[in-house]
Amino acid sequence: MKEDEAITLAPPGPVKQGVANMGVNYENQIYFDLETGNSIVRPYKTYDLAFEASKSGLRIYLNSAKFMFACKTQSHDMATADTVGQPWALDCEQLLDDTLALTKYWLDANFSTQGSNVFAIDRGKLEHTGAARWRKFKVLNADSAKYTICFSNYDNTSLDTVDIIKDDNYSLMYFSFDTPNQLVQQAPPKEQWDFVFTKYTHVFFEYDVTSPFRYYFVTGVIQNIWNNTEVLRFQKDSMPANVPYLPIEQFNYSQIPNFVFSSNANTIGYNWKYYDFNNALYQVYPNLYYVVKSSDGYYYTLKMVDFYDTSGNKGTVTFQTQRI
Repeated sequence: MKEDEAITLAPPGPVKQGVANMGVNYENQIYFDLETGNSIVRPYKTYDLAFEASKSGLRIYLNSAKFMFACKTQSHDMATADTVGQPWALDCEQLLDDTLALTKYWLDANFSTQGSNVFAIDRGKLEHTGAARWRKFKVLNADSAKYTICFSNYDNTSLDTVDIIKDDNYSLMYFSFDTPNQLVQQAPPKEQWDFVFTKYTHVFFEYDVTSPFRYYFVTGVIQNIWNNTEVLRFQKDSMPANVPYLPIEQFNYSQIPNFVFSSNANTIGYNWKYYDFNNALYQVYPNLYYVVKSSDGYYYTLKMVDFYDTSGNKGTVTFQTQRI
């Protein structure tokens, strides 16, 4: 038999520098593609809900950058549903199924004949006021082609039903109650981004649900879990006991099988920086970096460098990437 030919790996690529300008109030989301180095900037306020776009997808996400909450009512009837005695929930940033306010409940019993329970939606107290803040929402059906949903104002006026058509070229389909008959163009096609710089709501479980610190806005990075992006975190003096720390210069392709990559959406997250109270500014941890497994089959190192622009304004992330 003919002997197999040895595969020669491509040499590591050059170190590239990127900049993600979220704005001083973190009003932008920046979707970044490791393969091309391209980025797309979108305002975070433009949508309310994101629907999983794959044929088998059934997950529905709240826009946590808007501080959105949902409450599952005990009714299937839009007109009579109310929130009395029912808890409110948001999406935890790991985006695991049992931590998603809508996804966790909408496939309840009797879905096949009555649709999901009715949900009350809080669109975010910082973005909406008065009647515009509240909606009722229900999933009537979902299949490989589309979701069918109905919604109304909280006083049961303006009842409407629309289809959310799936497109497997994307990770998510984005919907706004303000423009229900036209989907929002938010993220680029799923093959064109690996992670997004964004504001989102973090849950500090160590605080009681009544504490003002329980739900807190942070700025960080969410990876494209819908296109199988996975991440490995390396931080000096903070590694698990059985996981060695390697400086970024020493990490190479041969070491990848020795580590377990994470598919949690917030593996990069927000805590690559900390607030320095003595100097009243954010500092980036110097001995921290990530290895990102992209959907294109390549691995890249990712290191944050700065959180300020050249004028000293916060919200602009300078970072470095390298294909290994």
